[in-house]
Amino acid sequence: MTATKPNTENDVLCYCSGTTEQQIKTLLAEGIVDPERISRITGAASGCGGCEFEFQHLISEYGQKT
Repeated sequence: MTATKPNTENDVLCYCSGTTEQQIKTLLAEGIVDPERISRITGAASGCGGCEFEFQHLISEYGQKT
């Protein structure tokens, strides 16, 4: 069994666009909470779809705190 490291803010969330978790959190803190707008700004969740779950989870978790 392999242990996974905890996600950090500098970890790349979307490898297609190179978007980090911190970039998404910054937009959320600025009041940009619409997933489509965040995707247009960063390019996240607009490529292969591999980050879609994490992208949506991050927005729902941190977007409600703003």
